[in-house]
Amino acid sequence: MSRTRAGSKSDIISSLHKKALKFQKDGDQEEAMIHLDKALEIEPDNAELLYDKAISLQMLLRFDDAIEYYNKSLGIDPGNFGALVNKGLCLSNPTTNKHDEALACFEQALMLSPDDPGALSLRGYSLDSIGRYREAIECFDKILETQPKEVNILINKGLALSHLGKYDEAIAYFDTVLDYEPDNFFAMQLKHESAKSMKRDFMQ
Repeated sequence: MSRTRAGSKSDIISSLHKKALKFQKDGDQEEAMIHLDKALEIEPDNAELLYDKAISLQMLLRFDDAIEYYNKSLGIDPGNFGALVNKGLCLSNPTTNKHDEALACFEQALMLSPDDPGALSLRGYSLDSIGRYREAIECFDKILETQPKEVNILINKGLALSHLGKYDEAIAYFDTVLDYEPDNFFAMQLKHESAKSMKRDFMQ
């Protein structure tokens, strides 16, 4: 009898989880969380359910709540790469603006997957945001070794160079982006700002 009940419990959780993921994929995060909460009532320490609820909360821009659930999931499964990265994204969001804490998440994620370009890029962005520009450039350079035409990384490196006052080098990176994408608004704007800063420094 106990085996039957255990199997039934597992089946209920699996069914609720599948329905939740379907709602999540369809963009109905509130309905997804209703199903996840029902599953969590049965198994409150299920790291996967906690993680998926965190994702729905993050999609609803409820970053503090999402962080709480990522923490719960990571408390059970500390090696969850996705939870570390997504928690870092919540922390680095402009409304949260906790780049030091976000950086710690991305660095933990990179301990699990040292060459992951997404985590490297996010680490670089956080380093740039807290003024550690040279370290940020090292992250971007590591990605560019294997993805030399990655436009977003070229822009981020150019931005970090401009933060260091290396405006001519920054402009060269923005020009490279514009060679690939002539209508890239961000590259045009950042090139313009770097040129203005370079001219201002020259005049002083």
